[in-house]
Amino acid sequence: MKTIRLFATVRDLVGSKRITVPFEDGDTVRVLVDRLSIDYPMLRGKLLDETGELSSDVHIYVHGRNVEWLDGLNTVIRDRDEVFIVPPMAGG
Repeated sequence: MKTIRLFATVRDLVGSKRITVPFEDGDTVRVLVDRLSIDYPMLRGKLLDETGELSSDVHIYVHGRNVEWLDGLNTVIRDRDEVFIVPPMAGG
């Protein structure tokens, strides 16, 4: 099992700061997103765009790095990795 930490509007959408999903060491972000979409269908539109690629509505971080700058949906997640889902933020 993998615990995912949720922030801001994503947390509000699900109603929890943390959610747990089935996980095996070496699963990809794509597998994780598919599982989240089944267990939390309200997240699917936030996580993926209409083409099935990562949406700009959220950022997914694996071990402190945005998967956009890694291998996107093909980023491998290890047992030790923390996973965060965060909406874009701005401020000053």
